[in-house]
Amino acid sequence: MNRNFLPRRQRQKRFENRPNLSADHIYANFVAGRNLPKEFVCELWNEVAESLQLSAGRLRPSDRFDEELAAPKGWEFDDEILDLQWAAKRRLKQIGTQVDLSQIKTVGDYVEFFCNLETRKQQA
Repeated sequence: MNRNFLPRRQRQKRFENRPNLSADHIYANFVAGRNLPKEFVCELWNEVAESLQLSAGRLRPSDRFDEELAAPKGWEFDDEILDLQWAAKRRLKQIGTQVDLSQIKTVGDYVEFFCNLETRKQQA
């Protein structure tokens, strides 16, 4: 048995009653008004979902990393959220910047933060 099965299953249960939306629906209804690049938004959205082993279609921009997406009690130091933190740090390294990631509280924050960094990088 995979040692992370229980916490992963507990996190998945939090989202099992949510509609599983398409990437197009998520973008059109939650992100399009911010003028963020759709392809990159989808890449970041999927990065969050894959890191946490959740369905991307069940995530919402308001999902908080310290609440809805948090590790179950007792599993905080052996959880997939650490994989997402590493992914974020790799992105920062690729962009060539260091920033405090504690300002990223939700899935929407994550997507918008990295889209804005990428846009500034391309404009420089």
